[in-house]
Amino acid sequence: MGAHDYSGLEADFLKLKEIQGLQLGTKERNKKIVERCNWYMFCASDIRGKDYEDPHEFILHCYQNVQANCPPKQMKPNTKINESLAKAFISKYHKPYEEGTRKYTESRDDVEVEDIQKTLTDAWERWKCDKNTRAHEFKQAIDSIPNPEKIKRVVCLGLGRILMPNFGSHQQSPEKDSGNNTQRPRNIIMPRNIAQHIAAVSLVKQLEKKTNKEIPLYTADPEYGDEHKKALETLPFGKFLVLDPGYGVHQQFTYIDDNTLVFDMAGPPQCPTMRIIQEFARPVAIITGEIPRRGKFEDRLWFEVKAENGKEVQIPGCAHLPLPDGCFRFGGLCPRRVRDMIVYEYKQENKFPAEKEASARKWGACDLVDYGRREKLDAQVGAYWHTDTRLYVRRSRPSYFLRFLEWCSGLLLTY
Repeated sequence: MGAHDYSGLEADFLKLKEIQGLQLGTKERNKKIVERCNWYMFCASDIRGKDYEDPHEFILHCYQNVQANCPPKQMKPNTKINESLAKAFISKYHKPYEEGTRKYTESRDDVEVEDIQKTLTDAWERWKCDKNTRAHEFKQAIDSIPNPEKIKRVVCLGLGRILMPNFGSHQQSPEKDSGNNTQRPRNIIMPRNIAQHIAAVSLVKQLEKKTNKEIPLYTADPEYGDEHKKALETLPFGKFLVLDPGYGVHQQFTYIDDNTLVFDMAGPPQCPTMRIIQEFARPVAIITGEIPRRGKFEDRLWFEVKAENGKEVQIPGCAHLPLPDGCFRFGGLCPRRVRDMIVYEYKQENKFPAEKEASARKWGACDLVDYGRREKLDAQVGAYWHTDTRLYVRRSRPSYFLRFLEWCSGLLLTY
């Protein structure tokens, strides 16, 4: 399926049955999904491109000038938003990273393909080791997915870069101190991202073995540059097909349907993946952050922000907004419709090996990575994935009984 650039905005919810009735890859289906993604990610800096990559001023302005608790009207579609005014507003408060800064250096994909592939190949060998209990537990969880023959593709969202350019190395003199090699590594290792790519390759190989058919492995992340794209598409032990997540394209979402396994490590603030997917597909299985069963559910679809002239400007989407608790955090709360989809239509697979709290912020915790003589600034923390990562498997039929119990009791129940 080729990528097409659709610049329009779709303000209304997609109709699940309508999209399910359209063939994957058709222009009609792609256009509807892409224009809905444009709405959700209207002010998502990573998706918009390099001219928008620094959203710091935008975030500060929204934090001070956007109502934290979502007004009811903003949880309903708004077809009257003036797109040109909204775009002028976000263009004013977004800018490129300043050349020579840490953010600029780390945002470039100035890494070698060979370095990326060697890092992943070494990690793959460690994953295959008989002593790797996490890999064994992950495989058990994948084996628990019923009817794996229904899975025709795996789509990964936001797995992140394997290596990042090391700002400290760029700033450092090439000279060696007192004859000792004090040169810092050229790249920063991203352990959690490495583990997620390795797990994606593993689950595809496992599904192919069980189903005796080839299953393509797609991935998309706005942080991939040319080097990561080339490295992932030419891996010696498992090939990724890299899709274009850019604004107006959102190719990864057009590949998702009811015969997909979604490996979702993206999400707010930039990309509200589960909100989008809930509107048009019911994947066979979803690996993603835990969906809350109780709490306050908001579904902010657009927001108002005061411009410097004091006038209110209406902006599509919900990226980079403070949560209702007023904390300086970004994104949006889980909408009730996403919660209901997960509770009624999916079942959590408890065999999935959740990250241990002790490893979540620990340096050197990923046994797939050779940290060598690296200092703490030369590798990120974490082991495999976030502590709230879960595997949800689609039920054979929705749990209408649970919905009935909730309706009768007036309470949100768990299972």
